[in-house]
Amino acid sequence: MNGFLSHVGVQSGAEFMDVLVLDDDLPQPVFAVCLLFPSKPIRKPRLEALAAQGEQAAAPDSTFYLIQHSDFGNACGTIAAVHAIGNLARSGKLKLQTGSPIESFLQHVAGKSPADIGWELADASDLHEASEQAAKSREAQTKTPGRHDKVDGHFVVFVEVEGMLVELDGCMGSPLLHGPTSETTLLRDAAKVIQVEFMARAPGNLNFSVMALASNEAPGQGAASSATDYSAQVEMIVAMGFDKDAAQTALEAAGGNMDTAVSILCG
Repeated sequence: MNGFLSHVGVQSGAEFMDVLVLDDDLPQPVFAVCLLFPSKPIRKPRLEALAAQGEQAAAPDSTFYLIQHSDFGNACGTIAAVHAIGNLARSGKLKLQTGSPIESFLQHVAGKSPADIGWELADASDLHEASEQAAKSREAQTKTPGRHDKVDGHFVVFVEVEGMLVELDGCMGSPLLHGPTSETTLLRDAAKVIQVEFMARAPGNLNFSVMALASNEAPGQGAASSATDYSAQVEMIVAMGFDKDAAQTALEAAGGNMDTAVSILCG
């Protein structure tokens, strides 16, 4: 995911990091929360529950959303990243490089319908190439399945739009609204939805993964470290069993890159 951000033109200053526990002691603030979940035991009963609730409240009009057409194949991770970037760039929380593939794409699809944006993304060869490069890079943590391989995992992303928690899943047909949130409570609010609407439907299933897209810079500063630069990442690394001071030192040496910091700590 971080490789994709870099390849498409998201400026440094934010990165995805693993969220290891969903309890009351969660790092903050974060810009977006990405969930990978097992689709088979969850999607059908969840759709049935949503249908039984009747018409859902609409997400804010400023929400950036696209539909995942069947031509995409296994591209839900890319779509989750594009959903996050599209909304965070609109709100100014992410800065895009001038003339970059993602900036050009977002400018091109401005004002178009979710269905049309989905078709435009399906035809965006430069973004497809960036996704493939990121998936095949040495930094990728797992082997990525082929675009048309049969898989069960599916990605969705949660973002804050105009003070509301919005779930973005290109296969749902529209954004889902989950009530009020803020930058400082986004991860906690998303965690509640993940626990109740996803994990509770597949108790004991280990095929869940949660990532937070968060700033790796202190407010008003560059990448240079200070005592509080990497507090969110430090908490996550401590949750892995490492010493807090060692985690801070490793993050400073890695320039805030969490994967590199963990590699340093592991020797």
